[in-house]
Order: sequence, then structure tokens, then C-alpha cells
Amino acid sequence: MIITILPNIKVKMSRIFTNDRVIFIALQINILVLFLLSFSSLKAEFVIFEYIDLSCTLFFLIEAVVKIKQYSWRGYISSNWNKLDFLIVMLTTPSLLILFLPIPDFTFLLVLRAFRVAKFFRFLQFIPHLQDLLIGVGRALKASLFVLLGFFFYNVIVSLFTYYLFREMAPKYFTNGFEAFYIIFKIFTMEGWYDIPDAIAKSGAAWMGVATRVYFMLIVLTGGIFGFSIVNAIFVEEMISNESEELEERMKRVERKLDFLIEKLEDREE
Repeated sequence: MIITILPNIKVKMSRIFTNDRVIFIALQINILVLFLLSFSSLKAEFVIFEYIDLSCTLFFLIEAVVKIKQYSWRGYISSNWNKLDFLIVMLTTPSLLILFLPIPDFTFLLVLRAFRVAKFFRFLQFIPHLQDLLIGVGRALKASLFVLLGFFFYNVIVSLFTYYLFREMAPKYFTNGFEAFYIIFKIFTMEGWYDIPDAIAKSGAAWMGVATRVYFMLIVLTGGIFGFSIVNAIFVEEMISNESEELEERMKRVERKLDFLIEKLEDREE
């Protein structure tokens, strides 16, 4: 009796832990629980949420074990998605130690809990056409690499020049080269860029205020508007270039068929 039941249990476990729909539901539950754990107003239910989270972690660990047994280690790890899943399992499984061992080091406990968020990355495998999207991103990054490098060096040059120009007047913003680099990059994004020239203008003469504002306006214009626009245009163009090439190829095939039909019609008329 037991001998006949065991194979049935193995088959059912295999069906459960290799079913993408079941795994997706488990992921949704786990992420919902982690989201609820961020609300201090629900502190009374934290113990329940913690056990649900640990149960989900155990579920994903069993999933990995079942798949390795079913496909073999080499077959399992040959899939890039399984590599990601296995890495996430390795990062999150140590959190199960909380059930069995007292964790005296609070920092270590925080690290274990922080790793639980890695489960979010498993959602990537359920995104439709993600492989095509990643190929497009890779192609776009290769095409825009030199533009990005140029943009980076432009940021370095402008930040160093600005640092030596305004380090005395605005030490709050330009304490060193790295801080200057961060501030200039922030200006390129046009995030509160006017706060810095306004602060510098208040501490100097009237002509200095005008010159400072003009200088930072030029930085925004060259780096924020032109710079980011060029990088973005190249990136987007390369992202959709594959689809454009496929569309052009289809159009050519349609044109060839139309030409063939026209020739046939002309031959019949003759």
C-alpha cells in the first residue's frame, strides 16, 4: 500500500512544483506578505506574515530540489531562468534558520530579511516576450556605448571645472570631485537644477549671480536637454531596429508578390 502511494505523491509533487501557475500564485502571496510587513500598523499580525513568508521560502526550496531531481543538475542549470531561481533560493534559504536557531546578531537578521526581496526578480520570467526585450536592450547598449562614455566624460569635465570654479562660493554643493560629479549629473536630469545657481547668486555680486545662472543654464541645455535626448534617441532607435528590419523584410516580400501577380496579369492580357 505504502509502495503504491509513494510514486503517486512524487507525481503530484512534480506537477505542483513544475506548474508555472502555482509558482506564480506563490510568488504573488509572498510579495503581498512582504508588502504588508512594511506597515507598522499591522505589527500585531507580523508573526503570521513571517511564518507565511518562511513557508513560501521553503516552497521555493522544495521547488528547486524537485526540479533538480526531475531534470538532473545539468539539465536544471542549463536554463538561465533556473540559474536565477537557484541563486535566489541560495540567498533566501538562510532566513529559515530563524525557525531553528536564535540569531543574536541583529544586523545579520536584517541582512537575511533584506535578501527576501530577491524573490521579486522571479517575476521577470513571467513577463511576456522578455527574451526579445532583453536582446533589444543588449543591442541598444552596445550601439550607445560610445555615446554613454562620451556623456560620462563630459560630466567628469564639467563637474571638475565647476568644482574649481565654485568650491569657495558653494562648499555645501562642491566639497570634492565626486560630490561635484553627483551634483552635475543631478543637474543633467533637471531635478531642482535652479536651487544651486540661486543659492550661489545670493552670496555674490549681482553680475556674479547673472553669470552663474547663465553658466548653469548652459549646463542644463547641453547635458540635460541635448545630451540625454541624444542618448535616449539612439537607445530607442536600436531597441526597435530589429522590428523595423523585420517590417521592411515583410514589405519587400509583399512587393515581390505584387510584382509577380502584376506580371502574371499582364501575360494573360497579352
